[in-house]
Amino acid sequence: MTPQIRDGGPSDTVQAYSLIRASLPCLILTEQHMRWRLAHPMPGTQDTRLVAVVGDTVVGHLLSRLRTHEDGTRTGRSYLGALAESHRTAELAEQLLAASEASLIEKGANILRANSAQEGVQTGGGCFHQAARKRGYEVEEEHHVLGLDLSGLPNRPETPEGFELRRMSDFDDPRPLYELDKACDEDEPGESDEFAPYEFWLNSIWENPLIDLDISLVMTHEGVPVSFSAYMSDQDTRVGSAMTGTQREYRGRGLAKCAKISALHRARGRGLRHAYTENHVSNQPMLAINDRLGYEAVGVERFHVRRVSA
Repeated sequence: MTPQIRDGGPSDTVQAYSLIRASLPCLILTEQHMRWRLAHPMPGTQDTRLVAVVGDTVVGHLLSRLRTHEDGTRTGRSYLGALAESHRTAELAEQLLAASEASLIEKGANILRANSAQEGVQTGGGCFHQAARKRGYEVEEEHHVLGLDLSGLPNRPETPEGFELRRMSDFDDPRPLYELDKACDEDEPGESDEFAPYEFWLNSIWENPLIDLDISLVMTHEGVPVSFSAYMSDQDTRVGSAMTGTQREYRGRGLAKCAKISALHRARGRGLRHAYTENHVSNQPMLAINDRLGYEAVGVERFHVRRVSA
């Protein structure tokens, strides 16, 4: 039977989650998070989970996200593409992408982005890459996806003198962490949108059930956060780096490396077994840190862009 493309709903969550988890082995995701996001949409965004179905069976998935920016412009992204083994074709990937595009353009998006990845990162990712190229997208940037077996961690380093490591869960007021995250994000390489307003950040990051505030660590100096390493976990086997950064004036002291290794030791102590991270191809300092930690290349994720004609 030919798959039919439709909007996904709560009743599709179990099957969609199973398909996504099998197709994206480096992704940190839980069924709980998928249900939570349905009930807690991010401010300024509108999500549509597109599913391809054969009868009652979900055989394809693509998340279509519209974001309205502060200046009123709208952009769309199509990602988290997943295809069942029985329907792993560029044709179905293109049908999902076309449906996402049509919805985003109808809602006013004038810049469209789509993600695809190499096979180790996204099973069937080549199908989505083919579909994007066929539909006129160009590769905007690439990120290395790296994996680490937590059984082989280096020894936990000593915290540098004059600094203190604290769990993110220790912070009753997350505003200083928001300001640190914002300052570090400004120095990140690659294409990026304006940094999220505080309320958006609270909703999408601080209150996100995937963010593991007990594993994530913050380095403070005289009580002020100056470096951090934030992690997501699926509370099962996978942990993923959400963001690691250091204020510009504190760089070169090994603070990020110390926070990163210490957080990974906390993850291993909780029984998590595999860590994943992603770095822009030009972010050589962080790539070097991850190489020293023992991360190995899994594959490359591609970010495609297409501008819609007026």
